[in-house]
Amino acid sequence: MLRRLAMDVSPLRTSRAFRDVFVARTVSVFGIGMLLVAVPVQVYAMTGSTVHVGAVSSAEGFALLAGFLWGGVLADRQDRRRLMLLARGTAGLGFALLALNAFLPSPSLAAIYVLAAWDGLATGVSVTALLAATPALVPPDKLVAAGALNALTVRLGSMISPALGGLTISAFGVGWNYAAAAFGTLVTLGLLTRLPALRPAVVVTENPLRAIGSGLRFVATHRVVGSLMLLGLLFMVAGGIPVLMPAFATLQLGGGPATIGLLYTAPACGAVLGSITSGWVVHSRAPGRALLVASVCGFVLLACLGLARHPALAVAILFGYGFVASIEEIIRYGLIQAHTPDGYLGRVNALWAAQETGGEAVGALGAGALGRYLAPGAAIVVYGTASAALALALALTLTGLRGATLETESQDA
Repeated sequence: MLRRLAMDVSPLRTSRAFRDVFVARTVSVFGIGMLLVAVPVQVYAMTGSTVHVGAVSSAEGFALLAGFLWGGVLADRQDRRRLMLLARGTAGLGFALLALNAFLPSPSLAAIYVLAAWDGLATGVSVTALLAATPALVPPDKLVAAGALNALTVRLGSMISPALGGLTISAFGVGWNYAAAAFGTLVTLGLLTRLPALRPAVVVTENPLRAIGSGLRFVATHRVVGSLMLLGLLFMVAGGIPVLMPAFATLQLGGGPATIGLLYTAPACGAVLGSITSGWVVHSRAPGRALLVASVCGFVLLACLGLARHPALAVAILFGYGFVASIEEIIRYGLIQAHTPDGYLGRVNALWAAQETGGEAVGALGAGALGRYLAPGAAIVVYGTASAALALALALTLTGLRGATLETESQDA
């Protein structure tokens, strides 16, 4: 039973290149986790406005969206190793500039907006290059395992860095969060330099806009992949709720920066448990149905979060949400790989990442605006309840997704 639950870690044992990417991505996620706490806390402290907190998150999210699309085009034309190095180096410079701004007597809010977008753009390019390079680092039959490990990479960093960021802010100030993220980038760059050249096997010469358009048409007309994108967009729109966390922790839970850090960390902790017990996904006879159930349950948990009055209960609910969200992400990744022809894998993965980020950006704006008119707890209840109702409606109507399996279907090609 335990062997059936345990995730497949063989790509880490058999591929040094994948192992280097795994460690490098974990370290880089620490920097992203530092931003996740530092930027909202700093902006909320400077302005006292959830609208500004949501707007900064949206600026970073829309820049990340542009980075995915631009990076998808570059990754089909350039050495992906070089792209990852350039993008992470650019992000590290942004971290250093954020630190300098934070140490000023009067930090600039405009600079935070610009540098948050800067980091989003650089991160989008590097993530797209990584997704495009992964098939060259592991055998084809290990792609699902590599996807689960990549998800775990993000969760391991996210599990620790927000709590560490909250404690760092409490003890030393927000500037040291940014400085630590900049130092971590140096470690990431050192690991990525060990990778071999990762040039695309076939250089795509199609006009970039036409290539993106053909990928969109494939997604829109495919019964399984299109349904996965639609459900994923809904899940990520609900991801805007974190912009309410500073106000929620302060006004409803009576906490400070350390509590905010724990609230951001809890979903990542649950997601780690979901990832390391994801071995059953490969053997599931109805992964599509499991995906739909996980989605509805996740939104119900978010609605319950808004009713919490004690930090421990809020952390427990967010832990459960992270567990369910991790299962949803791993199943969705596996189904996308299984039902997408090889000629569309790069563009579909880029569009998948882009639609998730676009959903987060829209969700951040919506959650920030809702928090302006409702108490943060009430806003979370409304957001979670509406999302759960929409997910249930999709579960009842997406018949193709309910019957989808992880086996590659010849007709999908």
